[in-house]
Amino acid sequence: MEAVKEIYTFLFRQRWPAWIGGITMGFIVALMFVWGSPWGVTNGIIIWGDNILKPILYPDAEVQSPIWQFIALINWAFLWGALASALLGGDFRISIPSFREFILGAFGGSLMGVGAFLAFGCTVGAFLVGFGALSASAITMMIGLGVGAYIGLRIYMWLLSRGWGAPGKIIEVPLKVQVFLGIVLIALALVAVLFLERKVSTYSPALGLGSIQIAAGSLIFFGVILGIINQRTRFCFVRAFREPFMTGEGDMTRAAALALIIAAVFGAIVKFSPFAGIVEIQDVQDLLAIEMTAPPTVKGMMIAPSFPIGSLIGGIIFGIGMTLAGGCSVGSMWRAGEGSLKNVTAILFYALGGSLFAFFYRKIEPVLLQAFSFIYEPLKATNATGKKLFLPEAVGLEWALVILLAFALVWMLFATWNEKTMKFTL
Repeated sequence: MEAVKEIYTFLFRQRWPAWIGGITMGFIVALMFVWGSPWGVTNGIIIWGDNILKPILYPDAEVQSPIWQFIALINWAFLWGALASALLGGDFRISIPSFREFILGAFGGSLMGVGAFLAFGCTVGAFLVGFGALSASAITMMIGLGVGAYIGLRIYMWLLSRGWGAPGKIIEVPLKVQVFLGIVLIALALVAVLFLERKVSTYSPALGLGSIQIAAGSLIFFGVILGIINQRTRFCFVRAFREPFMTGEGDMTRAAALALIIAAVFGAIVKFSPFAGIVEIQDVQDLLAIEMTAPPTVKGMMIAPSFPIGSLIGGIIFGIGMTLAGGCSVGSMWRAGEGSLKNVTAILFYALGGSLFAFFYRKIEPVLLQAFSFIYEPLKATNATGKKLFLPEAVGLEWALVILLAFALVWMLFATWNEKTMKFTL
């Protein structure tokens, strides 16, 4: 029994270093490429919004399932894992923000939905996974996020100087109740992973994903593990972009840069090795309980058609939104798992804002393409957000890695230098 208590204390009663989150997330990004179901967040959240707004926006049309669409399922599992981790760690408490903080959560979440739609992803799908995919749009997304986070921080500090940011109310939950509920959730997750026979489709041609029917239990496994890791390490891209300017602290920036480096290196290994076609092998499909009617375009997987316009503009909008909301996509989800109603509000309006913007944007996109044809034709873009650009096809694999790793390393070194000098800390 003492050994069990020691393991429990080690895993859930103390914080994990941020670098553990960076390393594990980088590896999981590459592993999910092999699995044929890359990690994403935004599409699943916007599908939640589509379902909520269906009577208004799509009264006569079918929308994808808010549970069984594969990214939506990973999101639910992530929330599941984050909630279980928070309960087991005694971190769960219902946090009721002030009315003004609710407004910031709603406004920030709406901006995140708009920005993520334009960028074809958030800090996960368009940025972290974009690095793993060797996508040029990940670089412009990084620049946009940095600019947006800085603008958002200035706005938030201005609001604080005018009385915003007042503390709300906290409702505590007894530790024994939390631990019991956490054990129940982990047990239910294990049952779902081991015994759920349902399969879900990973089909998404815009992002190079083939028509694969994959076991829902495997996606729940990835989601729960990611939720636990993010909650225990408190990994959040808002902190990575914001803290050097706000407090000077650089730990989360270094952890995020480490995740980018690992994702890029192992993403290249996956895309340019025999692993690229591993899910096409029948024995592998049998082992992983995969049914495939069309293989994924592995080298083109998760190359978003958003370079350079959508990723840059979307990154700026998303960066402002996540800073005001107090969490990026995954940061908002694990904080929601801890009971933060501000972040629950941010996720809700992320879904509603993204869905509503997508509905109107699809109607005006042909007009934009025609009105700005002098930009889109030389760019050879078929989307108003830009085009797909797989860096190895543009500059070769070696230079693609050099460019991506250079951006990550410069970000890491900047955070470390600024931590010592506080040169750019407001």
